[in-house]
Amino acid sequence: MKPIDLMLDEENELRFKVNIEGSRPGKTISRLVLEAPEMSLIFEGEQDSEGELVVIVPELGNVLKEGTYDSHLEVLVDDRIFVPLELKTKFEKSVSVTAEAIVRTPRRKPKVNASAVLVESQPTVSVINSKTSKISESKERKRKDNVITDKDIQNLFNVLKRKKK
Repeated sequence: MKPIDLMLDEENELRFKVNIEGSRPGKTISRLVLEAPEMSLIFEGEQDSEGELVVIVPELGNVLKEGTYDSHLEVLVDDRIFVPLELKTKFEKSVSVTAEAIVRTPRRKPKVNASAVLVESQPTVSVINSKTSKISESKERKRKDNVITDKDIQNLFNVLKRKKK
């Protein structure tokens, strides 16, 4: 027999057609017994107005795992138990889709600052003092950085050349 598919995370309604025949009808109780590896679950059924047996299987997501379980329908008449139907029940979780917003902090973009610096170079005149043999500059420049320009090197070279002569 093909298993009956039931949802683990939803209430399930099962309907059965049960006929009880006998010389004297007694008090009857009908129930569905679900046999799990560690326990058995019993769900009582009620007869509706059309004579069908209705069994409500509640949400079992916290009790059972997905899988196929043995089950059977029991009918108790007075002091006797009848098992008119044995079946397999397959429990699955229903399909659900969830979405979650992900908020990411924006990356810091690098900031680039530029400014124009105007450097005016003033020609320097070097004179060699023969008495002290020191080089003195006629004009002193104030520099904010320790950069030696090509002009500075050329002027120093010229002064040394004159000194050798």
